[in-house]
This record gives sequence, structure tokens and C-alpha cells, in this order.
Amino acid sequence: MSYALIADLGGTNARFALAPIGDTLVQEIRVLPCKEYDTLFLALDKYLSQTSVSIESISAVVLAIAGPVNQTLIRFSNNPWQFTREDLAHYFGADKKLALLNDFDAIGHSLDVLKQDDLVAVGDGQVDASQPAWVVGAGTGLGVACVIPQAEISYVLPGEGGHVDLTSCTEQEDYILGYLRERHHRVSAERVLSGMGMENIYAALAHKEGRLDRLTAPEIGEAFSAKEPLAMACMEQFFVYLGRIIGDLILSVESRGGVYIAGGIVPRYLTAFIESGFRQALEEKGRMRHLVSAIPTFVVMAEHPGLIGCAKYASYLVKASNNGDSNE
Repeated sequence: MSYALIADLGGTNARFALAPIGDTLVQEIRVLPCKEYDTLFLALDKYLSQTSVSIESISAVVLAIAGPVNQTLIRFSNNPWQFTREDLAHYFGADKKLALLNDFDAIGHSLDVLKQDDLVAVGDGQVDASQPAWVVGAGTGLGVACVIPQAEISYVLPGEGGHVDLTSCTEQEDYILGYLRERHHRVSAERVLSGMGMENIYAALAHKEGRLDRLTAPEIGEAFSAKEPLAMACMEQFFVYLGRIIGDLILSVESRGGVYIAGGIVPRYLTAFIESGFRQALEEKGRMRHLVSAIPTFVVMAEHPGLIGCAKYASYLVKASNNGDSNE
């Protein structure tokens, strides 16, 4: 049997797996902390030493990267690893089909195969599967991709939407923006919509109250679970910011295919997210309220959507190659 080696390489963890060519059944998943390996190839050595499949049985390699993939030297947004496509070809062999995807490009490809019970609807709206969709997610960073449905495989427009300018709509948001501008000059959406961003919101709200509290994202999560008021205000503001950014995305591309929210943070706090001001913030678009209100939003609860998307793309890659089509 022929396999694809697939990986979702983030800022914190590297998730490796195998999938039979022609299937999206992800097998032998291993999660390796990036900080424990100086290079991607040392992490690959570790993973392959733990699997039951030899490198000769691998016919395709698809890696999802937390950062741009259209450069000669591949760098990560929140991880010191770097490599070239030539490095990959040398490691795996020139006969392997290789592809690099942005990490949210990979999640975008998973929409073709995710099941209904992998999704939780938040708000109203009906999906038109023939229309574009957005994939958005906050974790180590803020990822964004636009998905255009196609017959064989969806076309995904990756980007670095997490680095658009942050705006403010309330007095509290004015304060947070000012607090962050003093420290970073330019303030992107990722400065508030990521693990680091959650820490920034908490620090700004504490500063507003004359406190010097600084907590890590896990500590904020623990304080939130304990119903600590500042942590609860921080989490609510986090969800509101996410609604504002997604509303802006919908205005730029009317995504009647829906908006799919992935990443490590929102699924972890699903109940609070559903009860938050997320949808209200998303829909507060003045004269365009009717447009954004009609767009459905979903939380992706599948544990490894990036790997599922890589498996889907790997099968397409091999099929297209066998048919003589260009796929790079």
C-alpha cells in the first residue's frame, strides 16, 4: 500500500501522520513539541522511527506550514525552523510528490471531507456549498484562508490575514489599542487574536484598572474557569474581536459557503464562545448588517483538520500526477 506522509507544522507543535493514498483516514498521529527539535528533519527522524511504514512506502509528502510557503527558504511565523524544497527532496527522495500548504490552506481543504458532527453551528444562516467560504482560527497565531469550491478539490486562497490592522469600536477597545500601540507601534489583529493576543488583552485590561497583572494564556484559561472577573472580561473581548474580524472578512468576500472557525482556542471554550457577543460583533456592520447576518458560522471540532486537509490534497496530488496534470 502507498501512503502519504502528512504534517501540520505550527509554532508550538508539529503533528505528523500517515494516510493511505486515496483516503483521508489519518493514521499514526504523533504530536512533537517543536522546541525539542532544532530542525524539521530531526523531528521527521523521530516520527519515522516510531511508525510502521518505511520511507519507501511513502509516495507523497504534504506539509502544512504556519507561515508563507511561496518563498525559496521556508520560514515559520512563530517557530525558528527553516528549510527549502530541495532539502525536502533530498531527505525523502526525488521520486516523492511534494507539496507545501499554508496551515489554513490545509484546513480549507478539510472542508471537502469534514462530517456534520465535526461542526458546531453558532448563529443562523444557511450554507450554499457552491459559494466561497472562510476558514479562520486563533492559536499560536491568527490564520485566515478563503475557500473556493471546485469539482476535484477546492481552490484555497491562502494569505496572512492575521496581520491586518486592528481597529476599535468601543471605548474599551480604544484603550486596548492605545496600550498595544505604545508597545508595538503597529498593532495587527494577531496581537489580540492568538495565545499571545489573549495575554495582551488581559494585560491591557489590568493596566486600565491600575493593576500590573500579567498572566500566560493557560493561566488566563484557569482564571476564566474559576470565574475571575478580569479573565472573564478578557475572554469576552477576545471573542468580540474575533467577531469583528470575521465580519470584515465577510464584507471583503461574501462567503455564503460559511465561515469555519478552527485553531486551538475557540473549541476549548466552546460554551463560553456560543454565549459570548461574537455574533453580535460580527453582525455590527451598519448598512451591511443584512449581508453579514445571513452568513452561517461554525466551530470546527475535528481534532486534526489540518492533517485531514493534507491527506485530501495528497490524494489529489497523486491522482493529478498519474493523469499527467500539473499540480504545483
